Amino acid sequence: MTLVTTSRRSTPAIRAIAKDLAFATGARYLSRGKHGLREIASEHDLFVVLEQQRSEILMTFYRDGEPCLVRVIKKHETGVREGMLTRGIRTSDHELGTVLDDGTCQVEFCDNADELILAFDGPQRRCMRLVLERGIIDEA
Repeated sequence: MTLVTTSRRSTPAIRAIAKDLAFATGARYLSRGKHGLREIASEHDLFVVLEQQRSEILMTFYRDGEPCLVRVIKKHETGVREGMLTRGIRTSDHELGTVLDDGTCQVEFCDNADELILAFDGPQRRCMRLVLERGIIDEA
C-alpha cells in the first residue's frame, strides 16, 4: 500500500499538497505526528514524504525503506477544477510516473519539454499543478 505523509512540523501548504496527492493516487494520507520513518517503512512498500527544506518543498519517494526518487517542488499552483474529476496523475516526468504506476494509480504521461510537471485533482473541486526539479538522493 502507498502512503503519503509530511515532515513532523509541516506547513499548511505542504499538508494540502500531501492530502491532495494521496487522494489523487488512491494512497493513504498519514498525519506524521510521532511516527518515525523506520516505523512507516516497515508497514508500507512505497511512501512519499513532503518536507520544507529552506524555501523549497522536497518530495522524497521511498521503496522498501530506501529513498528511490527525489523531486524539489519549485512552484505549486492550486486552482478550481472545471468539469469532471480525473483520478490519477498527469506528469511529464517519466521517472516519477514509473514509480507511481503500481497498478492502483492511473498515470497519464504528457509531453512538456520545458518543465517537469505533476498535475492532479483533489477533493472539493481543487486541482493542483506542481513544477518539479530533479533532486539528489543523500547517501549519508
